[in-house]
Amino acid sequence: MKKIKYGLVLCLAIVILTPGCSSKPKGAVIAQVNDDYLTKDEFTALVPQGYDVNQQNLPKILDRWVSNSLMYQEAVRRGLNKDENVKLYLKRLERDYLVNELLGKLTSSVSVSQVELSNYYNIHKDEFSYEVKMMRIVLRDSLFAAKTLEEIRSGADFKKLAKERSEDALLEGGQESRYFARGVGDPRMGGEPDIEEAIFALKKGEVSNVIPSQEGYQIIKLVDKKKVKGEVGLGEVKDYIEAVLAYRKKQVLIDRMLTSLRENAKIELKPDAYFQ
Repeated sequence: MKKIKYGLVLCLAIVILTPGCSSKPKGAVIAQVNDDYLTKDEFTALVPQGYDVNQQNLPKILDRWVSNSLMYQEAVRRGLNKDENVKLYLKRLERDYLVNELLGKLTSSVSVSQVELSNYYNIHKDEFSYEVKMMRIVLRDSLFAAKTLEEIRSGADFKKLAKERSEDALLEGGQESRYFARGVGDPRMGGEPDIEEAIFALKKGEVSNVIPSQEGYQIIKLVDKKKVKGEVGLGEVKDYIEAVLAYRKKQVLIDRMLTSLRENAKIELKPDAYFQ
């Protein structure tokens, strides 16, 4: 049932955010608002693969498209499409969409074998039975993070340094997290599996090395670790493990392509020009 709802939401989002043709199009028209048309071919091309369009859900989707078309036409009437900031944002959306399409095609062949699933599970299976609590320090500068870790290793108080230095947007400096289990690093939800694995590899009271992340450079202290359930079977965590391993394979392909592109591109960074 969840999959059906998700598919409907995704389908609605794609279709209602896509303007139709402004002149009389070729092919069967399935919706029209003034001079804005949506053809069967356009609609079919935008529907997610595997989503079932039927007589029950199609009227709802088309009605949402009508509402969107009306609002779109009103925005154009008011000249919003000529606003320079709007133009820049639309250009960014186009770039991001094309990048996502490229990444999708580049990584579409990635798969995870049963052997790979089993190997990962056997290495990490005990971790799925535990919940942990942590503190962390998040810093923007890698050298400052390394210096901070050195101070902690030399006996400096972790919580004190976290209060003084951490730039964490989620946990205030020195604040402990709630207890959490494996799964918070799920890449399907925007998580970072490398961070999660580093946390669960720690012993109670232990401090990690500096870990690069999307948020910055992290130093993590494990406050507590408690066992909350018996052994978790592979079937219970198979989808999660597959997502983690596929994510890593995809990152390898993406990094390889970026390295090649950088080697063959002329790149100049001029940060000082921003402040002139």
